[in-house]
Amino acid sequence: MRCPAEKKVAIIIPTYNQIKLLEKCLNSLHKITSYKNYKIYVVDDSGEGKIGKMIKRKFKDVEIVINKKNLGCSKTMNVGINISKKDYNPDYFLILNDDTEFFQKDWLKTLIVLLEKDKEIGIMGCKLVYSDKRMQNAGGFLEKWKISKLSEIGKDDLLDVDHIMGAFMLIKKEVVMKIGGFDEDFSPYLLEDTDYCLRAKNNGFKIKSYGGVEVIHQAHQSLKNLKDPKLFFRFKNDIRFSWRHLNFSNFIFRVFIYLPSVALFKKVNDESSLEIKNLRIRKELLSNLVYLFKAYLFFLWKKSRGSVQNENGKNMRNINKP
Repeated sequence: MRCPAEKKVAIIIPTYNQIKLLEKCLNSLHKITSYKNYKIYVVDDSGEGKIGKMIKRKFKDVEIVINKKNLGCSKTMNVGINISKKDYNPDYFLILNDDTEFFQKDWLKTLIVLLEKDKEIGIMGCKLVYSDKRMQNAGGFLEKWKISKLSEIGKDDLLDVDHIMGAFMLIKKEVVMKIGGFDEDFSPYLLEDTDYCLRAKNNGFKIKSYGGVEVIHQAHQSLKNLKDPKLFFRFKNDIRFSWRHLNFSNFIFRVFIYLPSVALFKKVNDESSLEIKNLRIRKELLSNLVYLFKAYLFFLWKKSRGSVQNENGKNMRNINKP
């Protein structure tokens, strides 16, 4: 039986093309979670609707939303937020990747208790781990031009951070009411989560990460399965993000020094530091430089239209019809 004091949580799961991982995620949610006052919304962004229909047959209590075409992460998350607001009016929105898995029964109860204790917390993250329980991500900071992440977090640590990973974002409704949804110009993917956290922080909300809740995340599975994961999206979103959140000197360094190095070099080990010995020249460096140049032009075009200067989400388009 549900406790009357439990806050309503809308769990929004965008999905693209990985039905097996999604089923694993949903099974763990149903079997493990002790907290009962939640409703799951799976937003099928495949553009075909097959995944949504398959999930509905197996999970009758899951609400299915089908995008008529592939919209990308930001737009799809906004679809879920808008639909759940009208249908369920939740106190919290949990943005959740379809390649996550739960193994702690009180994970949601624990986080809601922490959020209710401090009304200034707007967004809560957790300790994302690999399947072998090694730490993957628990948020991080914006340090001058660099977006860093925590190297470790203790079991009892509740840390102030600048950003958390979009694979797991527990958001108070007050944040959505004040700053709106995710910036849809970050579609199809990348940096929409970091941008959202910084916009929330700039509007007076705390961003917290709690090490006592761990969630398994099969990192990069969603991006790995994209049909055309080109660096152009990385470049155009990074430039937009940098213009919005960095001062001029840090913007110049990140956009005109760091990004060209990304086009030319690739890290041998993604988890290791950015050092010469951990870099190798990309085979596709010429095409990458073309993508970067196109991203520069795209930014100038968007800037001329005045759509890269708003930090409060007022230019977020409401295109979210099922």
